[in-house]
Amino acid sequence: MQLTRALAIGLALLPVAAHADSSFESKVQVYADSDHTQVVSPTVQAQADVTPETNVSLGYVADVVSSASVDVVSQASKITIHDTRQQVSAGLAHIFGSLTAHGGYSLSHENDYLSNTFSVGIAKELFEKNSTLALGYALSLNAVGRAEDRNFSRSLTVNSVNASWTQVVTRRLIGQVTYELTNASGYQASPYRFVPVRASVDAAPSEWVAESDPDARWRHAVVLGANQAVGADSAVQGDYRLYHDTWGITSHTLGARYFTRLSPRLELRLRERFYTQGAASFYQAVYTTTQRYMAYDRELSPLWSETIGAKLSYQFTPHFEGELKVDLFYYGYSDFAPLQSRTGTNTGLGITLTY
Repeated sequence: MQLTRALAIGLALLPVAAHADSSFESKVQVYADSDHTQVVSPTVQAQADVTPETNVSLGYVADVVSSASVDVVSQASKITIHDTRQQVSAGLAHIFGSLTAHGGYSLSHENDYLSNTFSVGIAKELFEKNSTLALGYALSLNAVGRAEDRNFSRSLTVNSVNASWTQVVTRRLIGQVTYELTNASGYQASPYRFVPVRASVDAAPSEWVAESDPDARWRHAVVLGANQAVGADSAVQGDYRLYHDTWGITSHTLGARYFTRLSPRLELRLRERFYTQGAASFYQAVYTTTQRYMAYDRELSPLWSETIGAKLSYQFTPHFEGELKVDLFYYGYSDFAPLQSRTGTNTGLGITLTY
């Protein structure tokens, strides 16, 4: 969905921390699921302190996609798509005493989508550096097209703001609360999905109608998180996210991570994520008549998912680190006829150089 893609681009513009070591990262991630979708994503990221107070970063990521999922089924005709999304990003951060300001830009392009995203933010240390207040804003300008159709052109504008408060509770416990507000205005359906109009799930469609979603969407989210040190070489992180939007979707996300050092050079991270949501107010498993808003989108149906994963990081030298991660996931769809469930893996391999 276009909104999801635009938000993902915006979230890639994370603030760059000044006084960080200069570093270079190179990673490749491979996604595969039971819905006939594979994505290979090579990534490179570099950052450097140009002055003691100023840090710059540059990044590049590509998503090489091959898919024959239900999202690319048009009027019951199976097809396989091949596409590549490329994104470049740049960031700048500067420290002004106890205040850090940062900004970023990202350009993302594929054969039917163009996105320009700008972000700015500030972070202020308070109360002898025991508290941090951070504010951020991002603007994403998106042009939506359709492959092999030059007459199809739509726009999508996404504005998002966020505020967070991070608090040192004890020497071993840190807590954080974050609020996110996002407004999307413009085309938010898929130009490739068509919705069947039929008497029942098993009936033959009387016609296929282009998917249509509301042009406006407000999204609200509150995130509560904590990081607790355990023993000398371990830590536990947990978070809960409550989300609601004006399309009627309410979701809950629970996440947990455990970090432990198996040896002076080897670190293990275990993670778990549970997600559940209700359906959009206009979503129906079956549309018996043509309506103003019609969606054939599993992401707007009731669903739940479970993800578990592990990552190993090994410090070969003081300036060279490698990592290997594997995630397993399951998605269940209780009211989406074309797909009842989806399973898959997300694996990654990467290196980091610091100097």
